Amino acid sequence: MSLISDYFFLMVDLVSLIVCSVYLVSACQCTVTAYPRFMGRFLRECQTRKNVRRIIRGIAWLIYTLLAVLLPRILRDDLITMVGLSVYYILVGYLLYHQSKIGMIYQLGFMLSMYATQVISIFAAMQVAKHFLLELKIYAYMVILFKASSLIMVTILFRQMLKKRYVTMQPSFAVKGMFFVPLISMVLIFVFTISSDVFLLRYGYGWLLLYCILILVINIYCLYFWYDVSKTQELKHKIELMKQQNELTHQFYADLESNYMQSRKVIHDIRNHLQALEQSQKLTDSHNYMEDLHQMLNALGMVYYTDNRMLNIILNNKLKLLQPEQFSCHLLGVRLGFLSEIDTTTIFANLLDNVLEAKKGNDDFWLQIQGDQIQDFCVIKLSNTTKETYVPGQSTKSGHEGIGLENVHNAVEKYNGEMQIDQKGQIFSITLIFPECSL
Repeated sequence: MSLISDYFFLMVDLVSLIVCSVYLVSACQCTVTAYPRFMGRFLRECQTRKNVRRIIRGIAWLIYTLLAVLLPRILRDDLITMVGLSVYYILVGYLLYHQSKIGMIYQLGFMLSMYATQVISIFAAMQVAKHFLLELKIYAYMVILFKASSLIMVTILFRQMLKKRYVTMQPSFAVKGMFFVPLISMVLIFVFTISSDVFLLRYGYGWLLLYCILILVINIYCLYFWYDVSKTQELKHKIELMKQQNELTHQFYADLESNYMQSRKVIHDIRNHLQALEQSQKLTDSHNYMEDLHQMLNALGMVYYTDNRMLNIILNNKLKLLQPEQFSCHLLGVRLGFLSEIDTTTIFANLLDNVLEAKKGNDDFWLQIQGDQIQDFCVIKLSNTTKETYVPGQSTKSGHEGIGLENVHNAVEKYNGEMQIDQKGQIFSITLIFPECSL
């Protein structure tokens, strides 16, 4: 009976370790695209096959289980066992799951927590056994139960952190710095446990438990702080990209306006020459020919859709890609002078780019742009047909991050405005509302 109990608690200890380790690493965002070269061409080609990938991971976890069982018994050195298991566990997560430095940091923090909970469980069980005068075997069982329960709680905590506070990009200095926190914490706990005999005799085990708990709290706090720093860097990078996009777009349309002005001058001169030629030749047969030439020149000029200079340039550039019967635009009389040129470009260039994307493969496409001054508000509505279903935060354009509408929303908010998005069947509409205080 005693042997059965020993095996049962050994299995509890081992299963809790393996299950918690797999449960945590599976929460990391999977970004594996291919296995490293040294793992062999066959394995890299089999990466896309789910069954093969599961077999490879199963073998890796089997080896991890054997290491957890054999290393303590063969080496009989806690430091080497801890380092060996940690290195192997981190390599399995990096190579077979996430290939992310962020995931490695969370794995390292988890291994620190596992080691700290083990130390806490040992000394907590020791206190209980000393107080109730328990047998050595009961003490060993209690240690395993304390370890398993505390490890499960720590794993759930780390998994929740992974789900809520996982960033996909980060500054390299932050990643390198965060590796030192759990590593140094592991060393501190190990050194303290092997050199604290005098301290324990004088002050008892309570201070050691408090020490380990504080180490865990510090590491969890550092992970939270590091996430905030990384997220701030990510947002700053995103803002810089937005600024670059806006500046480049604005420069493009400024150059486009310059080209339009040059074209108008050339068109004006050519038109005068054609009129002079027409009058001098007095050729009645060439009347239709001359009329066609005038229409061609008119097509090269700029249509005035609105009184806003920059918006007029954007509309001319975008709407020329549509047939006249595919769109209608009514913005004359709508006062948009309060918009800066950068924000005008951000708002309407992004919206019209999305409209043109919806036109692809849509034979029944049409676009309507309507602007009105309604009491104290300026309202602009763009409606078009689409075959796609709008999903907030996502883009239907290949290779795009879906931040175009986010840019528009941010630009509209600068003027205390509001952007409303609506889709009814195949009709997609965006309404921009600006209050009078912006005018």
